[in-house]
Amino acid sequence: MRPPPLAPPVSPRAGSPAPQRLHAARYRVWQMWRALFPGRLDAADRAILEQTLPPAGRALFAAMAANDQRHSLAVYRVLRARGCDDAELLAAALLHDSGKGGGRVRLWMRPTVVLLRAFAPGLLRWLARPPAPRWRRPFYLAWHHAEIGADLAAAAGLSARTVLLIRTHHQPGGPAAELYAVDEGL
Repeated sequence: MRPPPLAPPVSPRAGSPAPQRLHAARYRVWQMWRALFPGRLDAADRAILEQTLPPAGRALFAAMAANDQRHSLAVYRVLRARGCDDAELLAAALLHDSGKGGGRVRLWMRPTVVLLRAFAPGLLRWLARPPAPRWRRPFYLAWHHAEIGADLAAAAGLSARTVLLIRTHHQPGGPAAELYAVDEGL
């Protein structure tokens, strides 16, 4: 049985005393709840994948966790709603978190990474540095998922620009700035 939906927290208004970090933490709790019960892909989702990704790209998407698939489809839909018709950017939207797939970044590890990124970024960078022994490997994989995903997309035969957009999707002023903005807003 599926639990009742949990609404996302409302962002604090300008001038509100509610700290941004607290809002971010509440949002991440909501996001984790949603990740635990992601829902299945429907016919409309499968049509998007069929129209946007080549077979090897769809296989890469299929290797992603269900919550990452739902998130990537949400990013795709926001871009489309904004009028985006750039096929390479839309393909990158669907595969931007593919570096987390295949069990590389487990769901239980993600809150730890998010909290470290918010409250102890130096420690996270230290934990994620190469070479990563077994105990630090989840941090390395989470931190470097964009590069890993880009390499997987290149191996799957996606365009060089799509690969670049995946690789740079965490750079606010980079080539994938539009993807970054949507991804951070969800």
